[in-house]
Amino acid sequence: MRNLIIIPGLFILLAGFFKPASASLVWTITPETEIRQEFTDNLFLTRNDRESDWITVLSAGLELEGLGRTGGVSLGYSPSYSIYHEFDEFNTLRHNADLEIWKDLKRNLRFSFIDNFSRDERPYDPARGIRPPDVFFDDDLRRGREPRTINSARARLDYQFGPQDSAYVQYALRHEWNDNPGEEDSVLNSPEIGLISWFSSLYGVEARARYTYGWFDESENRDIWDGRIRLMRVFTRVLNGYVQYRHNHVRYSGDRPGYTVYEPSVGISYQFAREGTMSLGVGYYFRDNQDNESDEGFVLNADIDKTWSTRRSSFTLLGSSGYQEAFVRTGEEGFIIYYLGRATYTYALRRDLDWNLFGGYRRNIYKDRDPERRDNIYDVGTGLDYMLTRHVSVGLDYDYRRVDSNIRNEEYYENRGTLTLNWRPQPRRLN
Repeated sequence: MRNLIIIPGLFILLAGFFKPASASLVWTITPETEIRQEFTDNLFLTRNDRESDWITVLSAGLELEGLGRTGGVSLGYSPSYSIYHEFDEFNTLRHNADLEIWKDLKRNLRFSFIDNFSRDERPYDPARGIRPPDVFFDDDLRRGREPRTINSARARLDYQFGPQDSAYVQYALRHEWNDNPGEEDSVLNSPEIGLISWFSSLYGVEARARYTYGWFDESENRDIWDGRIRLMRVFTRVLNGYVQYRHNHVRYSGDRPGYTVYEPSVGISYQFAREGTMSLGVGYYFRDNQDNESDEGFVLNADIDKTWSTRRSSFTLLGSSGYQEAFVRTGEEGFIIYYLGRATYTYALRRDLDWNLFGGYRRNIYKDRDPERRDNIYDVGTGLDYMLTRHVSVGLDYDYRRVDSNIRNEEYYENRGTLTLNWRPQPRRLN
């Protein structure tokens, strides 16, 4: 309950923080309405006894944005109502609200705050697709259609003290409430600090430390300490090499044994000018479990986020791999090794017609499951977006999602089609 008071308190504090500069901001407002018709041939994501349904979603939204020379704020809210034609007991009023604030406190010091609130009955969001994890790892294992509510917030300070030297401190908070009694409510708190410093033209160091406390209403609570230090060496203007050590310690509040991970690694990083980065490394982890059932092995550490654009097309590549403690959903997942990638291609067939094609892959290895669980998730699809007028568009999308697992009952596939009619005018200036 104490954490429930923190969120509105932060909103009040941030509102007062921006009040003196509000007159210097340029404010715009943008409304939006949308009608979406969805079809799924596997509503409950099951291997057998598949059920299909048509889902109509009616939504309206409003976005308020204020931009200034040294700061900005964006606030959006879009409620929607989902109507199931066969299983109308899952009809739900969905909510999605976003708040983003940034402010340059000094020339080289920036404060930012992001908050997202959502209430949704869908097991996963098809529009989100397969993406690298943020602060908290969510493995998308949900199957049911009971609504869940999630609020995620992050406050951060970034300080630039040299041409390539920077430091940050941030605090992340995540609440989850589930209407399904079989899924746990949880609260996750995670402060973090980081530093990049070059002490010569050839050598630099990067360090990061994060502490996470997870509270669950039924499972054991847990403390997680995760830190790394990386020594970097410049080879060319865009290519660096590194040697890294990562240390991870997990402790549970009950009888469940914790573990400690020791991982040295080596790798390279490549800088695509200002448009993106890529890093690739190989490590070897030693995981010391308190129950003496230790394990070890090679792990690939990769990260890429890059978009290539031409006049009529764009290609985006996202990828990530590594390991993480997953404590979202039921609190029992534990240590996970993951590999994922996603590619999206968009091409303008005409000035008013865009075509897109995407594909994603994700592999999760649940080392603490008994028996060990290994999932391969595939997500491919395509779509067309046509501008009927300057403010009205219609979209037609197809998505195929498949989960292959060594546990046969966890396997399923789903075909999903969506027809969307959207109205979004140009932003209107308020001052």
